[in-house]
Amino acid sequence: MGGVIFTQNTEEAFRRFRNEGIDTSYYMGIYGQKDFFMELEAGKIDASEFCRRMSAVVGHEVSWQRAQYCWLGYFDGVPAQRLRNLELLRQHHHLYLLSNTNPFMMDFTRSSRFSQSGRPITSFFDQLFLSYEMKVCKPDKEIYLKALAAGRMKASECLFVDDSRKNTDAAAALGFHVLTVPTNHEWMNSVTELLETE
Repeated sequence: MGGVIFTQNTEEAFRRFRNEGIDTSYYMGIYGQKDFFMELEAGKIDASEFCRRMSAVVGHEVSWQRAQYCWLGYFDGVPAQRLRNLELLRQHHHLYLLSNTNPFMMDFTRSSRFSQSGRPITSFFDQLFLSYEMKVCKPDKEIYLKALAAGRMKASECLFVDDSRKNTDAAAALGFHVLTVPTNHEWMNSVTELLETE
């Protein structure tokens, strides 16, 4: 989702968490989290427990709203053309979102605040497969298998697009067609070319 659908600002997210007292060099990474950050995205703890754990680490109470503010540092807007591209693809293909994410991010992206048109992310996909709901994160093969089963899909008939090589490598090992794209870069031409050759 971040870096592929919406423009991701990792440095701003790190800045916000650091301002709260979080050691981002330990807890956070470009493509993954550690400790209770990872537990949140893997669905092992809920948002309230995350706030409690974060409060204990930083030494002051962190509210749900404040934690969400920190997480939303990652969100730097959604290019309108990218959403139009999703709509164009969806005219001929099923679209599914498979993301490592958490309740704070999804409360926002599932709301009218997600896009300038007031449409939530759910209006651009047939189904969302979210790590914290599925209790497993990419690149664990289980999340791909669960998504295939839930969507009644075959890996050989799917194109998986991600900005992390470890995630596309994991998908390719299961038989997916894959495309690794640079974070925050446009991918429509590359996707179209691959779909035309398959």
